Amino acid sequence: MTEITELRGPYRVLNADMLRDKANRNDPRRNFYRAMLLCPTYEAYLADVGQETVTVESYTSGPISGRMEILYARRSGWIADSN
Repeated sequence: MTEITELRGPYRVLNADMLRDKANRNDPRRNFYRAMLLCPTYEAYLADVGQETVTVESYTSGPISGRMEILYARRSGWIADSN
């Protein structure tokens, strides 16, 4: 059974330089990174990116959603829960 991670409440950006760099690249995920920098909460971020998905050539498992990307950013230490 797959556990679903709840994304609620505020988060803080720990590596703004990395996110800004990624937001300025010619990468289909750039809108996700821009939203991470601008939104103060997970809810605001998810409302901003909605159900958008992108395809990245180097990721062959299928399309990447905004939810997948913010979870990756959290695991990578670019953002963290504020609680």
